[in-house]
Amino acid sequence: TVWFAVTFWVYLETRSVFATGVIAGIFLGLTALCGVWFGSLVDHHRKRTVMLGSSAASLGLYAASLVVYLAAGPETFRDPASPVLWGFVLLMIAGVIVGNIRGIAMSTVVTLLVPEPDRDKANGLVGTTSGVSFLVTSVISGLLIGMAGMLSVLLVALVATAAAIVHLAA
Repeated sequence: TVWFAVTFWVYLETRSVFATGVIAGIFLGLTALCGVWFGSLVDHHRKRTVMLGSSAASLGLYAASLVVYLAAGPETFRDPASPVLWGFVLLMIAGVIVGNIRGIAMSTVVTLLVPEPDRDKANGLVGTTSGVSFLVTSVISGLLIGMAGMLSVLLVALVATAAAIVHLAA
């Protein structure tokens, strides 16, 4: 949700399609660069520990994003060349990227829980669920930005991530 939301929001604030393209490039580049490393973290450490660490890192990055958002004036985010805007975007995207570790770990947990003869179906359902959730979160992001603004996205991200940490810790 955060990645879509920050992309929508940056366009609405700056009216710059170029800026949204840069955000997509940052996201895809970092995802590609970190994927193998994240996979090795998931392979070499307990899944629960990795998911907790991923969620805690995302929470910290989203909290830092909130501080930047509240400290900077709204006019700061309207200039596509603003260093504060790009610092904010990088914090948000970093929170999303580090959260990918949790997604990788969740996929492997499903494989561990399902007996061998049914793994193909389970993995297919994981892919389907991921695709549908990608669609749903894009709609939710647009609604959050359109109806309540970036502050609501930050608060939802913080609350949802904290709830994931509490759930995993229990």
